[in-house]
Amino acid sequence: MNRLQVYNENVTLRDIVTHLNLDVIYEGNLDLKIKIPSIYQIGYELIGFFEVGEELTTYIHIYGRKESRYLARFTPEEREKIFDNYFKYGFPALIITNESIIFPEMIECAKKHNKTVLKSHMRTSATIREAKFFLSKELAQEKMLDGYVCLDVMGIGILITGYEDAKLGVTIELLERGHRLITDNHLIIKRMAENDLEGYNFFDKSTMDSHFFLDNPKDGSKIDVTTLFGIKATRKMKRIDMLIVLEEWDEKKFYDRLGLDEVTEEFLGENIPKLTIPVRKGRNLAIIVETAALNYRLKAMGLNSARYFMKQSQMLIMKNKKKQGERNMNGDKLLSVMQLKRQFNLKVLSGEDRLEETYIKTTSIHRPSLALAGYVENYKDEAYNGVQIFSKAEFKYLDTLPEEMRIKNISNYLQFKLPVLVLTADVEVPSYFLNLVKENNTILCRSSYKKASQVIANFNSFLETYFTPSISVHGVFVELYGFGVLLTGKSGVGKSETALELIHRGHRLIADDLVKFVKDTSGDIMGTAANLPYFMEIRGLGIIDIKTLYGLGAVRINKKLDIVIELKEQEREDVYLTAVDYQTSSTEIIGKDVPKMVLYISSGRNAAAMVEIAVMNLMATKLGHDPEKLYKEGLKRMTEEEREVLGVDGEES
Repeated sequence: MNRLQVYNENVTLRDIVTHLNLDVIYEGNLDLKIKIPSIYQIGYELIGFFEVGEELTTYIHIYGRKESRYLARFTPEEREKIFDNYFKYGFPALIITNESIIFPEMIECAKKHNKTVLKSHMRTSATIREAKFFLSKELAQEKMLDGYVCLDVMGIGILITGYEDAKLGVTIELLERGHRLITDNHLIIKRMAENDLEGYNFFDKSTMDSHFFLDNPKDGSKIDVTTLFGIKATRKMKRIDMLIVLEEWDEKKFYDRLGLDEVTEEFLGENIPKLTIPVRKGRNLAIIVETAALNYRLKAMGLNSARYFMKQSQMLIMKNKKKQGERNMNGDKLLSVMQLKRQFNLKVLSGEDRLEETYIKTTSIHRPSLALAGYVENYKDEAYNGVQIFSKAEFKYLDTLPEEMRIKNISNYLQFKLPVLVLTADVEVPSYFLNLVKENNTILCRSSYKKASQVIANFNSFLETYFTPSISVHGVFVELYGFGVLLTGKSGVGKSETALELIHRGHRLIADDLVKFVKDTSGDIMGTAANLPYFMEIRGLGIIDIKTLYGLGAVRINKKLDIVIELKEQEREDVYLTAVDYQTSSTEIIGKDVPKMVLYISSGRNAAAMVEIAVMNLMATKLGHDPEKLYKEGLKRMTEEEREVLGVDGEES
């Protein structure tokens, strides 16, 4: 049975207030349900220009500093008229950002129209980002699938379907090889964002007694995966990267042997890469699935496996160096308009000769509503160097102005030498506008997206990632059981040697010596190699290439940071250190607290094994297990005689 649920209908304004820690200026209807995850920053409405559509009826509105500064120029009577016209529309709520002015006329009109008004403690860009991320997650499209196995194979989320006799066997073999099960039935897939499809286990797995099972279609029995393979063989959710269809071997059918043709299957509007694997005796399907996962990762790097090993190694290093980005004299990161054009396949209408020499210096994306009305003070004060978006709405508004004022306002706007103007796909450019753009030598491009909200969403994700803050940390970054682990400690304590043994045990290296961390758009801390990737320095051996020695399965391009483990030498051998409180101990990296623990290294203690156990224990706590609590409860159930036999101190309970 496939069940499609378009949106979760349980998110209310009250939920948004709680999650974003908003102040309620006027309550209105806090129990109003939000249907779609869309945010709109007002602009034209304050000029008196209203284009009725979803933005005015269903989007949550944001009111920021530049809007309040614009309104400060008017008298209270004029502001009251503006707000009275604005609050007549059916949008659910207005969120005021922390740097904005709250006018009494706004509150009075909100009460008159019973409109919810909220106050954020964040700046405009942060408020929009956090609200959009929360709504996108809570209101994600979802669908239930039966007949699919969802697995985490080497960090790649894989759906397996098709030939029933082979599906169960390959799943068990992959679990035996250390991969992880999400579910084999009742799979929930959610579209969290563009290019982000995630698979969830339908059943609640947050309690201590919840186990993962595999159904045996032959006799209807169930295989307890948690008992047989341990909690490290399971996880509650995984991003879905590819689909594998198992098919009984057909001698007459041609099967792709080159892997050059890209075949996809659509799930909730996302096209997932699809492989059809023929099944016959003598074929080790687990190895083939693992190879498919490795090849997917390699393709994500823009390489074909055969060409990569034989011809592209040095070219990849040079390519990565070029992608590090250009910087100005102050060290600020810059993005050329040419890079933006290539990223989104923009069509250039004017200024093609300036693409390489013109730079974007900020993540800001602007719809010039106030500027086209003649209010350009914000451009003077804030020196915008961001992308400018034009849709049909901008030109509809310009058509309402007298010709002389229209030309004057556009000319004043273009004098700021903005890096690039981007049109939505459905805009017909008036000749007067194109002529002014050419006169000012401004770059004008056309996007393939029809809606301004689509352009802003996709550009914002790319720009936030490109300009994200970063930090370099001395240590070794590895992936264990799907967790990103940073090993730190003083020089010579054995970080690289511990990481090398972990790689021997089947774990993966992200970076050695110097690790570069950045904060992505969702707030996660992502780590990658700061310089050349996949090399390690081992005392006595020198520099070694992990990718060449152990293969692509032993390395990753990047990984989310989940825990920091500091390695320290145990100074006194007679002191046995056991207590480690890594649930409350943490360290701050780029403004985010990351769990941290300390492991003491001494003779007879296997550091790699201790790191593995520490990470598995962290996994257990995330799944609702508390070993210390279970231990104390067990002591309470023991009699005094049993404690004496085991030599356990009853006071510990």
